[in-house]
Amino acid sequence: MAPGLDKIARRNAIIDAALPLFAQKGFAATTTKEIAAAAAVSEALIFKHFDSKADLYEAILSRCLEDEPELKRLLALPPSTDTLIQFVRSIVHHFAIDVPAAPDDLMMRHRLMIRSFLEDGEYARLVYRWVAEHIAPAFEASLREAIRAGDAVQTSLPPGDALWLVEHLASMLATVRMPAHPIAPYASSGPALADQATLFILRGLGLTVATADPK
Repeated sequence: MAPGLDKIARRNAIIDAALPLFAQKGFAATTTKEIAAAAAVSEALIFKHFDSKADLYEAILSRCLEDEPELKRLLALPPSTDTLIQFVRSIVHHFAIDVPAAPDDLMMRHRLMIRSFLEDGEYARLVYRWVAEHIAPAFEASLREAIRAGDAVQTSLPPGDALWLVEHLASMLATVRMPAHPIAPYASSGPALADQATLFILRGLGLTVATADPK
């Protein structure tokens, strides 16, 4: 690591080095020795910044979610039908457009999530716990407001399950793009596919045709 880096820069450099290792090898198989070598620091320095390997895991999560400007913008909006639509469009666009376009950054985070599913699920559990605490209340409030305003009908879907189904469907749009050649033979791609997935989700949430697809 270059000399003269301050404490925050060193901490971020360790996180940057750990992310691809966790994504490629998984949490259990990645050692702090390997992380130290990738970050060009000593193992002792890692433990000056992080109490444990698990603490480093959580730091990756925090930086991935808490520093996202689009998420901050959405959470600042008042509950409404339009906010609900913006939430869904943003989630779908993130997975269908942004993640496949950034293989060295967002795709690496997505690989880490998939790797977690194949192991003990701890990283994915941390992600969903954070989402449940910080995002789900705002999303559910907008869904309830859309129903109250008459822009959506009440469905049998429990409001608490809505965001998870949105995320699961949208995240698969990135997952099928992980190999060099996309797996699912969609007839459309890019923005067109994102628009179709968004409409599909909004209709599933109970929005009327005119509200979900005003074009």
